[in-house]
Amino acid sequence: MKYKKLLTWVFALAVIGAGIFLNWFFASMKPEPPRVPPAEYKRLVQTRIVSYDNTVSNVNIPGRLVSGRIVEVISEVQGEILPGSVPLKKGQSFRKGELLCTIYDQEQMLNLKASKSRFLNALANSLADIKFDYPDDFNTILTFFESIEIDKPLPEIPEITDKSLKVFLASRDILNQFYTIKVAEERLQKHYKYAPFNGTFMEVLLETGAIANSGSRIARIIKTDVLELEVPVEVSSLKFIHSGSAVKIADETGEHRWIGKVTRISGFVDPATQSVSVFVEINNDPINPVYAGMFLSANFNSKTIINSMEIPRQAVFNQNEVFVVENNTLFKKKIRILKVNQNTLVFDGLAEGEMLVVEPLINVREGTLVETNILQD
Repeated sequence: MKYKKLLTWVFALAVIGAGIFLNWFFASMKPEPPRVPPAEYKRLVQTRIVSYDNTVSNVNIPGRLVSGRIVEVISEVQGEILPGSVPLKKGQSFRKGELLCTIYDQEQMLNLKASKSRFLNALANSLADIKFDYPDDFNTILTFFESIEIDKPLPEIPEITDKSLKVFLASRDILNQFYTIKVAEERLQKHYKYAPFNGTFMEVLLETGAIANSGSRIARIIKTDVLELEVPVEVSSLKFIHSGSAVKIADETGEHRWIGKVTRISGFVDPATQSVSVFVEINNDPINPVYAGMFLSANFNSKTIINSMEIPRQAVFNQNEVFVVENNTLFKKKIRILKVNQNTLVFDGLAEGEMLVVEPLINVREGTLVETNILQD
């Protein structure tokens, strides 16, 4: 029995071995297919032929519109805030000279009238002595006395050249009372807040009816008839911008346009942006208005750069290096950058006729084989 099982296993192994042998034998008789070498891959790059000309380059930079003036309205006296000629509300517009608000003034006004009354009494009591002792100055003092009105500002006291008359008026406390009234009149004016320009309430901190203390912030106002566009300009482009020069300004769509003027150029570099702020003044037009906070684009006067070429900024790496193609091989070369724009730059430093790569190449080394697609200017 065991002998029969052994023969069965031997026979099965023999059949399997014969099958493997025959499979190898017939496979070895087939001719080996020819081997095709792998195709060499060449990257396609966009290039332009270096050719220099006179490049007319614009400095076109976006910026944010800000008010030409921002003023804090602060109370210099204490009292209730009373209405002015315009509502004391955020967003309310006003014209130059309009009364923005009043700080309760009745007490100050009555004290001022009482002081004027005492002054008139002292001066009236002195007129007889002045007529007798200083007849040459009597008419002048009398005219001044008659011009004083309780409800109107005190007129200026006549110039007194007679020293003895000065001593007389001082001894009667007339000069002291006159200047005390002048101080009170100036203090009364602090109860009224007038608009220093055409503008808008940007923020209202104390509304009508609130009590203001000396030093309290009432509101913040901005000038709206003249605004400024703050434009961050790279240092390399500052040589193309000058104070007083005209600037073309447009919104994001290009549908609305304005003309501005460079009023000042900052004397320092912003460490965050590495740029210098240029301020462009815009006169607000009611037909085509602008508003503080808008983002607009400033197009400064065009400049012509002789013997230069303009390419995309993305074509340059390591600050001043580019790829050129020679015999379908990439090589690095350095250029001299003459002007940097928002999306392009102007350069020279390469020989005319060289094939310059004008697209960014990522993970590509010098010596890489490429195919070129030459773009036309």
